[in-house]
Amino acid sequence: MPGLSRSDLILWLGSEKVLPREIAYADDVDFVAFQDIDIEEVGKVLEKYNLQVNVDKTEFTNLSRGETNWQTTKKVGTLIGDQEDIERRKQLSSAALVKLKNVWLKGDKITKNTKLKLYKALVKSVLTYNCGTWAPTQSQEERLNAFHRKQLKKVLNIKYPVKITNSSLYNKCNERPLSIFILESRWHLFGHILRRDSQIPANQAMSGYFVTEGSKFKGRPLTTLPVVLNRDLSRIINCNLQLKNSHDLEHLRSIVQQRDEWTKLTARIREAAEASQSEH
Repeated sequence: MPGLSRSDLILWLGSEKVLPREIAYADDVDFVAFQDIDIEEVGKVLEKYNLQVNVDKTEFTNLSRGETNWQTTKKVGTLIGDQEDIERRKQLSSAALVKLKNVWLKGDKITKNTKLKLYKALVKSVLTYNCGTWAPTQSQEERLNAFHRKQLKKVLNIKYPVKITNSSLYNKCNERPLSIFILESRWHLFGHILRRDSQIPANQAMSGYFVTEGSKFKGRPLTTLPVVLNRDLSRIINCNLQLKNSHDLEHLRSIVQQRDEWTKLTARIREAAEASQSEH
């Protein structure tokens, strides 16, 4: 990641010792560096292993204080910036919904259950793609829930002046607030990663997140995945679990090895979130 000082990157991503240097998925590979990378030199090394670099498709992403360009960088179909990715998912799902406009307007010719199955398969799946990686604020969750309800009304062709309560709409569609679906996806992904080898990039990055070196950034703290996961835990009454440091991370890692206990924990997290939704 050229253009970023060593100290800045360590502060933002964690310790240099635990930061993963290569992140690969199928034929997509990311190299993390603290200085400029000569792509031609990289190509020469890879040629020894019968691999080639497509220079035209190679992107350079700079991470530095005050820079925001990295947020629109796409990795495996997902933008790195949460807000940017959420807005893009909204746009893509809206386009998918419009393509099926004739289906929603056909009334009794297509049953409600069939419409809802089509919505879940062809629209909701687009909206929630990779949503387990998001770290939404509470206001972003509320906007996502409202957006989801708006789509459900279009599927059922519910228009003004017809009014329907949120709970009635969810019951009619056999749905829940989208934020609950995202929460379940978040904890499913978190548990899956914790069960994997500690040396995979995702686990290295999580360990590096809690390594503090140098001074902290000034300004309002970012809403990151660990912050959101800790917020999920904080909703549970009479629960001493949290995710604020490496000790907490290792404690959760020990729990996830016991699948029954982890299932009970995630159920409590979901129930606490649903109770919080009903209060609002």
